Amino acid sequence: MAEEKEGIVSRFLSTLASPFRRRTTPQPQMPLYTTGIQEPVLAQGITLPALYAVSNENLILRTVITKLGQEIFRRGYFWEKKFRKKCIECEEEFQHEVTECNSCGGQVRDPDPEQVVYAKWLLQQQNSMEQSFMQVLHEVERDLNIVDDAFVLMIKEYYVDEKTGEVQFYRIKELIRGDPIFMRIIADKRGVRGGRYKICRIHRDQVAYPGQEPKCQTCGARLVDAHYVNMAGSGKNQYFMKGEVLHISKYNPGKLYGRAPVNTLWRQAMTLTAMDNYIYTAYQKRRIPKGIVSVTTDNLESMKSFWKGVDEKMERDPHYIPKVGIESASGRGGVNWIKFMDTLEEMQYIAVRDEIRNRIAAFYGVSSIFMIDNGKAGGLNNEGLQILVTNRAVEYGQKVYTEVLFPRMLKELDVTDWKLTLYPNEEEDEITRLRRDEMEVNLAQRMAMLGYKPELMEEGERDIRFTYRKQEEQQAAQQQAGGMPQGGMPPGGGMPPGGMPPQMMQGGRMPPQMMQGGRMPPQMMQGRRGMPPVMPPSQPGGEGMGIRTPRSPARPQQRATPGAGAPVSSVQQRGLPPTLPQQNSQRLQASRRLRGQ
Repeated sequence: MAEEKEGIVSRFLSTLASPFRRRTTPQPQMPLYTTGIQEPVLAQGITLPALYAVSNENLILRTVITKLGQEIFRRGYFWEKKFRKKCIECEEEFQHEVTECNSCGGQVRDPDPEQVVYAKWLLQQQNSMEQSFMQVLHEVERDLNIVDDAFVLMIKEYYVDEKTGEVQFYRIKELIRGDPIFMRIIADKRGVRGGRYKICRIHRDQVAYPGQEPKCQTCGARLVDAHYVNMAGSGKNQYFMKGEVLHISKYNPGKLYGRAPVNTLWRQAMTLTAMDNYIYTAYQKRRIPKGIVSVTTDNLESMKSFWKGVDEKMERDPHYIPKVGIESASGRGGVNWIKFMDTLEEMQYIAVRDEIRNRIAAFYGVSSIFMIDNGKAGGLNNEGLQILVTNRAVEYGQKVYTEVLFPRMLKELDVTDWKLTLYPNEEEDEITRLRRDEMEVNLAQRMAMLGYKPELMEEGERDIRFTYRKQEEQQAAQQQAGGMPQGGMPPGGGMPPGGMPPQMMQGGRMPPQMMQGGRMPPQMMQGRRGMPPVMPPSQPGGEGMGIRTPRSPARPQQRATPGAGAPVSSVQQRGLPPTLPQQNSQRLQASRRLRGQ
């Protein structure tokens, strides 16, 4: 069994407080709960099975919950390192390459790849119910969106020493979803878990109550506190201790249980269900007619025979127009229409249904476009806004797993150097990552021109990162002695043999310092003996690289963004303001400019 290691802070506090007596602040006495098995808080007399039933039967509610779960786990999960280096002495973590600890000067180590061997194998296996790890996560997400309580059972296999009867270590066999309908939390009046029942790790039927012997009557092992209980057992409750059940809440996390979202949306969901039942009864069973035709006449038999003939003619000829004549000598003839039910337009069925649907979707953060309803969308801007709103809801839902559930699960697996993370749901994030990688590469090129040597970090699957080291003076001296300084021209000036050096051609383009602002180097302007200058000197009339032509003066330099440490040009441009493509081109050129240029 993996034991928790105390950190440097715990050891420091223990050493500091050893010669003193300690007194703590009294904990507040808040009898908010009843000691023992706690029950979730539900309003309006609604039970948990009723919440699951309405979530399954209501079309809109189920669509919202399903789409939200699909977006959260759409791209799966991945493993990544928690740190680059970690101190062996003080356990401080570093996100960059270091040779020794900056705090205590101790040795540092890399993340241990052997920690995730068993964890990766476990997550790739199916549990006893033939469910994969992602299927279990989908069930957990559904429980969170319905009752705001989810339980993950970590089925452990304990290895007991036959001589002492104590548990030496354990392994996690499988992960199973616990049903919130039957899973309960054991806590005291203040909400602290445990302190009521004690159980044996091996013989779970041995349960001790307060005041009884805290040892197992079968094996004599020490009993531990029970934190959770499954009340769906066949006659007996199943007790679980700390570390065997992971409980999380999403919308209203508290000391014990969350608050069921469907309980809050109960009236809206039931209204939609009643509306669906109304339409179903009207169209399928036809129990209530729309109305009747009331005919007032003195000769009922003649009226019946007349309408019978009309019905026969209508069956033969759908375009037949019946001619109806009503005798009014007595003044008692007439035809009246008596309506039994209103139309859907008169009841405002569509408007009421859309309003309730928007209320439910707004609670979960799922936009209408994800429910394949873009009829009222006001163009791409509105659709983009809807996608943004849903992406934020998805991002919040993913944090529940990456920051709460997965760290607890990895702690039980004794994985401390790695973390489990869900991929972002939107492909646009991949585009953003590629742009960030491009910026890192451009920065590395600029740092190389300043005399720093970039080294690529071995991140593997994720973003590109570089570390920079100052080149040794000896190496620089050797390069200058060879006649070609790094990133420059030969000592004699002019063009080197073979044309422009590769380090000066970045991706087929001239370096930024040669394209944006400033003049060409003197060695390139003058050239060698007997060779013409590479480029003519710039003429006055413009800022930066502007060259006066016979047709018009040079155009001043335009900067869209100032850059780090660079002053903004005060030259005012004449004419019309630049268009959007021109602005984007200016921003792209400004991003390639050296800092301080």
